[in-house]
Amino acid sequence: MGKTIVLNLSDVKLKGNILDVGESFGVIYNISKEIMEEISVDYVNGDNNDILKEGEYDTCTMFFCLSRMWNSSIRLKLIEEVSKYIKAGGELFIWDINKEVRDMINNKIVAVLPSGNLKEFEFKNLNPIIKSNMEENEKLLEKYYKIEETKLWEDIHFIRGRKI
Repeated sequence: MGKTIVLNLSDVKLKGNILDVGESFGVIYNISKEIMEEISVDYVNGDNNDILKEGEYDTCTMFFCLSRMWNSSIRLKLIEEVSKYIKAGGELFIWDINKEVRDMINNKIVAVLPSGNLKEFEFKNLNPIIKSNMEENEKLLEKYYKIEETKLWEDIHFIRGRKI
């Protein structure tokens, strides 16, 4: 296994109906349940997007999702698809790894939740062809979102955008 990366999510505040895209390792659910008394989190992967309603979600999260996709055109298609379900003015939160071609990622991630609890998981991306980074992801978002915040922790980036 590679290195251990601590991801501080203690100040994350997700609001309203949440659309969680991809596998979030239980992190998004735990953040949501700590913040809201009644949570509404819908999880989507390619198999169940028929349950979604356009313009219904206040917030969308993508947790280590984009860096698993082969190229930027596939990432853009996902962003376009997801954007249909987010209300105007809604927020998109992206946490992902910076990965260059030939990099092999096998890291332990320790997420510090708003409660102070820790959620640990292993993140692997052993595909040497995939390249993903914060700058590329920001460019993919610019047609649909105003970037309001970016952060970088070691190899992990965060982007928060508001739907235009």
